[in-house]
Amino acid sequence: MNIPLEEISGSDSVVLCATGRLAQSLKTQYDHACAARGMTAWETLVCKTVNPWLAELGETMALRGAKNPALQATVLDTTGERLLWEQAILDMLEDESRYLFDVAGMAKTAVQAHELVVTWQVPLSTPARSSENLQFERWRKRYLEICKTRGVIDAPSFRQAVIAELANADLCGSMLPARVVFAGFDRLNPADLALQEALAGLGVEILTLQVRRTEAAIRVIAYPDPASEILAAAHWARETLEQAPEARIAIVVPDLAARGDMIHDALQDILSPETLHPAGSEGSMPFNLSLGRPLEKYPLVGIAIDMLEIVAARHEVEQRQMGRLLRSPYWSTGLSEQPLRAGVEAGMRSMLAPGDSLAKFIRTAEYLTRDAAASDKQFLRHLHALKQATADFAGRKPPTLWCAIFLKTLDAAGWLHERALSSHEFQTRAVLREEMARLGSLDSILGDINASTALGHLRDMCGERVFQPKTEGDPPIQVLGMLEASGLHFDAVRVTGMTDTAWPPPARPNPLLSAEAQRKAGSPNACAAVQLEFAKSLQAGLGSSASRIIYTRPETENGAALGGSPLISHLPVEKQARPAGDYWIDDLLRTPGSRLAPIDDSFAPPVLPGEKVRGGTWILRAQAICPAWAYFQFRLGAKALEQPVEGLDNRKRGTLVHRVLEHFWAQIETSERLHALWAQGIEAEIIRAVDFTLDEFSAEPANAELKPGYRALERLRLIKLLKGWLTLEMARDIPFRVVALESSPPVNIGGIEVAIHPDRIDRLETGGLLIIDYKTGASIDTKNWAAERITEPQLPAYAAIPEYAEGGVAGVVFAKVLLSEPAVTGLADTENLMPKLAAFDSKTQRKLYPEETFPSWGAVLQVWRQRLEAIAAEIREGDAGICFSDEQALKYCDVKPLLRLDERRTQWLEARRAPPATGEAT
Repeated sequence: MNIPLEEISGSDSVVLCATGRLAQSLKTQYDHACAARGMTAWETLVCKTVNPWLAELGETMALRGAKNPALQATVLDTTGERLLWEQAILDMLEDESRYLFDVAGMAKTAVQAHELVVTWQVPLSTPARSSENLQFERWRKRYLEICKTRGVIDAPSFRQAVIAELANADLCGSMLPARVVFAGFDRLNPADLALQEALAGLGVEILTLQVRRTEAAIRVIAYPDPASEILAAAHWARETLEQAPEARIAIVVPDLAARGDMIHDALQDILSPETLHPAGSEGSMPFNLSLGRPLEKYPLVGIAIDMLEIVAARHEVEQRQMGRLLRSPYWSTGLSEQPLRAGVEAGMRSMLAPGDSLAKFIRTAEYLTRDAAASDKQFLRHLHALKQATADFAGRKPPTLWCAIFLKTLDAAGWLHERALSSHEFQTRAVLREEMARLGSLDSILGDINASTALGHLRDMCGERVFQPKTEGDPPIQVLGMLEASGLHFDAVRVTGMTDTAWPPPARPNPLLSAEAQRKAGSPNACAAVQLEFAKSLQAGLGSSASRIIYTRPETENGAALGGSPLISHLPVEKQARPAGDYWIDDLLRTPGSRLAPIDDSFAPPVLPGEKVRGGTWILRAQAICPAWAYFQFRLGAKALEQPVEGLDNRKRGTLVHRVLEHFWAQIETSERLHALWAQGIEAEIIRAVDFTLDEFSAEPANAELKPGYRALERLRLIKLLKGWLTLEMARDIPFRVVALESSPPVNIGGIEVAIHPDRIDRLETGGLLIIDYKTGASIDTKNWAAERITEPQLPAYAAIPEYAEGGVAGVVFAKVLLSEPAVTGLADTENLMPKLAAFDSKTQRKLYPEETFPSWGAVLQVWRQRLEAIAAEIREGDAGICFSDEQALKYCDVKPLLRLDERRTQWLEARRAPPATGEAT
């Protein structure tokens, strides 16, 4: 029988709800209704979901002396249940095979299968049982044996025992309400039906909450992609509240777990942009997402677990964890030392391997902060506290003792040090302590374990605990999943993501149970037919939740076409484009009296007289490719963080090649001596240069210590490289003397001072200089030297500056020092300055260097200088626009994210799609 909420009394009724959100909503509606009737006091209406109510009922039965042993057993929490399933599975696996299986994953699946057996009465014994079904039967038998031995029971079995005990009228009659009202259920499982039958047998009146029917106006809208659809939902929410500030609206999402972050970000951008600033991050927002996040995803919790794992893994600490620690505001002195700590992290990336000892991390941090005042590096004290805690992390201990050690370590090592916690942070810390207490309650299950195992369980528990800090008030916008929206009422509802892959949701039968048995039982996720009926039922209820309902869907995702949900296929579809970027900055610009105005960011401040410009010839290269690149990286100093590598990265390996060649030629100096040593056996000189370089490199604090194996391999590589390159040098026809190595004074190009460092300059016996730059990569473009914008300006810059040009530059060469095939590429005044080095006026080069522009070698140098000076003038004048001819040329751009290429593509596409202004030609 149906009953409206207004006829329910808190004095004799209990309302059992399908979701916790519905229970909270009904309780609020009941209180408002009582107040509206002029009542000043009333008995609170008990609104709960079924499981907590049964748990309380079971506790009361146990206290009243229930004879059923199951009601006297300790009820396992989710972690305890999973761990006992893991133990049962391991007991049933052969020793040699247990390492081949994901036991933790199988245990989670077994937990779900066991609940289906208990709650949905999915039979274990079926005519056609698979090997997985038989295996699960064996595991379950062992699991129940373990539970009986330990005197524990899982929650589904406990609820089953409570329902069975309701047959005891003498024990239970006085503890039950007169009426139990079921609310928001699209269907009842066998356990719920058994509960209703047992309650009715004791004289309890069983009722169903009457659903308020609303005739809804329905629309269906299709958008180009999910981002457009979600942005449109945010705009709709804002517009709805602007038109009706008291309205209550819902955004319902079938796959909320997948889309939750995207929806949150869009709503925050459109409705509460002020909360994007750290100072306003916990300000109230007009929306609430029903879906929390795993506890470990909260930075305050994540950094605590990172700290403990760093101590436990003291001999092989992951650099990514140390980086998170250094960046975290929840550790040590927080924000005041952030610039110094950021510098330490950047330095560690280039100096240490991806995994290294805690002691080495501390020594490196001390070296990198050697010039900082002691008062500015308090975090070093907390790093040492982490190191000191390693003694406590030895051996095997019960979880209760580990939890005490963990809390002590966190306190000593600077977790939340001197931080004033906000409300959300305070709640998050409290929940972490709850999880630690839960871990401590597992002593009887886990026994003595080591620190790493304890931390693994703590991280798993924090990953499973879904948490959302409580917010004040009742936001007008609710973002819900389909099931959570069941039974709720709003002024307007918008359902997003109504695609054929999301709604009805796909079937996911449990692999440990018979698929046919699950279909017959009608258990959740059993088959497509079950999912379809489930979706129809929820959608029918949703149709009565508001007077205005909009269903939306994307037409494509990641380039693939998407179909609409079959449950809305009978409705007409409107097609709409992506909404315009109506963000908060646009609102500010439209505000009367606003002093904000758009600026042209394609020009930066000009280079001042005497201002030093970093980057050497690289700034010329970047400016020629994309002026914004040059400005961001070399004038502002932005650069990408290095990725730590085991051994040497490509940059350092290239540096070693340069330094070996520098040391070699510093001793040899001339081609004449090279030929003499070659005749005598040059290997000893090569080995001397390589060993000297490696020793010098390893002694520098800024370089990671090379492990013996890596050093031996690198030594062999360098010896082979040098021997191969010198073979090419031996083939040079013109004798030479090395006159410069890695040194040159700064020069003025186009009004800016540029530091240049040619790797090597040879003076040829025939006259003139040959400028050589070593390269260890195979791909080098020299064709651009004839272009208007020279994008490889290094050698042209060296050759064109007066200091060298007046000395008679005869050629410029990239020396490709490669193991496979050493070679040269470049340009020269005459043929054969080096093997296969072409002259500028040769037949092949004249295609690039036409005679009308490059009549002579001197003209080549002059054109290079003019074109480089034009690029330098752009830098001097502040040209910093984002423009380039080939995106592939940005391959080595460190600041590519700052160019915002994807955003600019989106703006360009929006501009193309926008209708022409009034009077504008189409």
